Amino acid sequence: MARRRGGVPSCGILCDNIMRQYFWFPPRFSRHAALLVALCAALFASSLSHALTRTEIYQALAPYTDRSEAGQTAAFQTALKTVLVRVTGARSVDEDGALAPLIANARRYVQQYRQAADGQIWVAFDGPAIERWLTQNGQPLWGRDRPATFVWLAAQNAAQSGTVITADDTSELKAAIDQAASQRGLPLQWPSTLDLQRNHIDYAGVVAGSPATLAEIAKRLGADGVLIGKANGNTAASNVRWIHLFQDRSSEYSGMLEGVNRAADLYASLFAASGSLAAVDVEISGVADLHDYAAIESFLESQTSISHVSIESFSGDTVRVKLAMRGSAESLQRALTVSGHLRPAGAGDNGIQRFQLHH
Repeated sequence: MARRRGGVPSCGILCDNIMRQYFWFPPRFSRHAALLVALCAALFASSLSHALTRTEIYQALAPYTDRSEAGQTAAFQTALKTVLVRVTGARSVDEDGALAPLIANARRYVQQYRQAADGQIWVAFDGPAIERWLTQNGQPLWGRDRPATFVWLAAQNAAQSGTVITADDTSELKAAIDQAASQRGLPLQWPSTLDLQRNHIDYAGVVAGSPATLAEIAKRLGADGVLIGKANGNTAASNVRWIHLFQDRSSEYSGMLEGVNRAADLYASLFAASGSLAAVDVEISGVADLHDYAAIESFLESQTSISHVSIESFSGDTVRVKLAMRGSAESLQRALTVSGHLRPAGAGDNGIQRFQLHH
């Protein structure tokens, strides 16, 4: 048997062995069996890189000044509260009595911890175990893949002129916004200086420009939603007036961190799923090659509301997939289409949800 370094079978051989051991295919499906073997190999390779880009929901920092066992337990509980804000989407988890038993047993879910800077402790929790607890107790789960939100933020300075905050900015204002986004598990994108130059965006362009135009530029730069802010300074005491645009929704808020928090509230209300598992069939068309199959499987597996994915059949460029998932059909459609990888294509036979793969 061909092996990789360390005596581990190569991915393709490993998948082939699994397929032969657990699945039998009639001769007329042999082509699909071969495709699934290849898909397994491709998916195995691609899932590793995908995992590296996910928001690190299950890691958090907490104050750690009391080095006693009780102090450590309290730090673990504080860190777990941060994690639960991210994974449930709720801001005040410490006020939710339903979560109290989980928080009280925070130590049980700690996988790693270490001393961090500024009198803090870094803690990594067992994500799958926490998700199982939340599911078994009817609590919502907000998945790892989240809407990326682009930030156009114009900040006034002492000279009554202003600047657009970029990714390289080191101001207190940006640091506070980034920290709040991390606490909520909200991926933010900031423009680079080159982005501003290429799109002819300056302070006046953010302050007086068209929100629709700024949203379109953000979309071209890879974002799903956009926050447009106008700040009266760039310190931690600055106030910001925000406009949040996402799909067909538009909202306005005031407060330095309100843009981040209210955007996270909205996303959680749309994408957090709860309830027991149910089997759902979906059809996806526009599947042209092995790369498409691998991308679809990897994308579906990445959704927290989906616990199992199985390919049921192929017909032309369309694949039918059975999902074991939580939540409603509406929440499924929102989750699968937010990134733009899939687009709704109307209901099929027997109300089956249909999607078109977007290349």
